Amino acid sequence: MIEKHQPDHHPGADCNPDPDPDPEPDSVSEPDPEPKPDPGPDSKSDSGSDSKSDLGPDSKSDLGPEPDFAPDSVPAGGVPAILLAGGRPRDPAIMSRIMSAAFSGIDKPVVSYIGTANGDNPSFFEMMASTLRQAGAYKVLFLRLATETVNIKTIKDKLTASDVIFLSGGEVEDGIYWLERHGLVEFLRNLYSGGKRFLGVSAGTIMMGTYWTHWDVLEDDSTASLFECLGIIPRLFDVHGEDEGWTELKTTLRLLGDGATGYALPAGCAITADGSGVLVDIEKKPLVFVNKNGTILTRDDQ
Repeated sequence: MIEKHQPDHHPGADCNPDPDPDPEPDSVSEPDPEPKPDPGPDSKSDSGSDSKSDLGPDSKSDLGPEPDFAPDSVPAGGVPAILLAGGRPRDPAIMSRIMSAAFSGIDKPVVSYIGTANGDNPSFFEMMASTLRQAGAYKVLFLRLATETVNIKTIKDKLTASDVIFLSGGEVEDGIYWLERHGLVEFLRNLYSGGKRFLGVSAGTIMMGTYWTHWDVLEDDSTASLFECLGIIPRLFDVHGEDEGWTELKTTLRLLGDGATGYALPAGCAITADGSGVLVDIEKKPLVFVNKNGTILTRDDQ
């Protein structure tokens, strides 16, 4: 059994998941003001691409195939989610072009934005809402969940009514903590299996996968243990960790044991993935790491 952890800075008392009113109305981001300044790096929070391609307004040649979203049917593996690594430097034009596939076939798409991984940071919301609108979103709803007091019925209604659910970047453990706190993990899994479209950047990509690692003491792997993520995609992911040699992914693979496989999305990488684990490259290719008898190898090294 995977041990659950609460981030130390969150209170431990049980919260009331269904209070009466919302403490603050959800923000609604509608057609487009100027993009806001970059709020700066934060662990798995970067949400740009490093591609230098010069895309004109109608060019799609550098992005590879777009995912095939059938508006009136759900494939056996679920509608493919779009997973972006983020990272730096950013190229908002390429990010928005990749994200636009999530809105294919939808008139005036509404996006529910989940920012639990960054503590519902307003600057993150403003930056990503601008990119989502450039990609074709009509409305972006800011569902504030990184707080003890939430009207969970209202949140579930908005998630159900939205066309796309967006998981933003930040800290993976914080992101999952608040979703578990408010009883939304299984709810989101059911939405995905029912055909809801999902889109994630950076930590949001990792959250869609199976597991991640908690450290009682940072960088001390003797204190490391696994926790479950959403698991809507039955794969383990890491993002833009190339400068650190993918150390966090390798630790997670060691904890999972012999034969475990992980997919490392370098900065600027983007893929689609479905509930049966089928991955399709859109921009760059992920690296594949495997635990072979306790040694972590890339697939090319085997």
